[in-house]
Amino acid sequence: MSVRSLATLTAIALTVVLVGAAQPVQAGSGMLLFATFNVCKVDCAAPAPSWDIRRDRVARVIGESGADVVGLQEATNNPTTVAKTQIADIQTLMAPAGYVSPSFTVDSNECRRPRDAQGELTGPSPCDNTAGLLFQAATIEQITTPTGLPSAGIVQVGSIAPGIDAVSAARSVAWAYLRGKNGAGPFLAISLHLDSDKSVMAENSRVAVGQALGGWVHWMNSIQGMDNTPTILMADLNSYAKRQPRGVQRSLTSTGWIDAHMARSRRNIEYSTINYNPLLGDGAQGFPAAPHKFHKTHKNPKGDATRIDYIMGYGSGLRVINYEVVVYLNGTAFNTDYQASDHQMVKATFAFP
Repeated sequence: MSVRSLATLTAIALTVVLVGAAQPVQAGSGMLLFATFNVCKVDCAAPAPSWDIRRDRVARVIGESGADVVGLQEATNNPTTVAKTQIADIQTLMAPAGYVSPSFTVDSNECRRPRDAQGELTGPSPCDNTAGLLFQAATIEQITTPTGLPSAGIVQVGSIAPGIDAVSAARSVAWAYLRGKNGAGPFLAISLHLDSDKSVMAENSRVAVGQALGGWVHWMNSIQGMDNTPTILMADLNSYAKRQPRGVQRSLTSTGWIDAHMARSRRNIEYSTINYNPLLGDGAQGFPAAPHKFHKTHKNPKGDATRIDYIMGYGSGLRVINYEVVVYLNGTAFNTDYQASDHQMVKATFAFP
C-alpha cells in the first residue's frame, strides 16, 4: 500500500479491533482451476498481429480454458480501436462467457489518476498498469471481509517491497479476496507482472519482491480479519532458473510458496511459457510458426523448458493437483486461431484445506 493507503487501512483495522476482534475466516475444502496469461500489450512487437486480430484469440483462449480465476498481465490501460483501454476491451469480450473482474473502490486503487480539489484529472496514472484479474461468476464470488475493508484493489509493487528501483516499483498488482461456490476458500488472488530489465538493479528488485510478498500477504490478511487465508499468485516473474537460479522464483519457494510446476500431473511442460528462443530465428521471436520443443540432453537432463510465467500457492494445507502449459497445435505448428500472445497461458488446479 502507499503510505496514505497504509495509514487509512491500518486506522480502520485498529478501529475494528477496538470494537471487537474479527474471527479468522476458515478456508473450505474443494478444488479450483487457476490460470495466468500475459496477453501482450496493444503494441505487441512484430511479428505479432495487431490487437484487432489478437483480441478474439485472447478471448478464445480464456473462454476455453475452464479456469475459475485468471490472472492477466500486460492487460494495459492503453487504448484500442474499440475500447478506451485494453483491459476494458478484454472485460467486454469475456462478459458473455461469464467472466467478470473484482469490484473495488477508488480508494483501494493506488494506480488511479490524480485529481484536483474539483475532481478534474491532473496527470497520468502513477503506475505501469500491467496486471488484472478475472473470475468465472458461475463458480467464484467476491467476498466481504470481516473488517469491512475493500476486498479487492490495485497496489504498486513498491508498496510490497519498499526500496526497490523506481521502474520496478511503479508496476501494478491486482488483488482480490474470493471464494469458490463449491466451498473452496476463501482465498487471496494476486496477479503480478515484474520488470523484464536484465540489469543487476532490476534483478535485485525482483528478488526483493519475492522475499517480501509473503509478509505483505500476512499483513493484508491481518488487517482484513482473514488470518491464515491461503493465497494464489498468478504472475509473469520475468525470471527462470537457468538464467537466474537465485531469482525471484527461488525467493518465493524458499519462503513457503508452492510452485504449481511441481505437480505430479503435468502437461506440455516441454514447451516454454514464452516464445523467445535463439533457436526460433530472428524473424520469429514472439510469434513463431511453431513452438520450440525442449528435449532431454546432456546439458538439460530434465528437458526443462524456459519458464517465466508461474502459478504459486501460499498457505497451510494447499495442494497442487495438476499443471499445464496451454498449447494449441496443428501438428507441430501453432494453431493460429489460438496464437494470441508471445506467451502461453499456464493453468494449475489447487485443492484447498
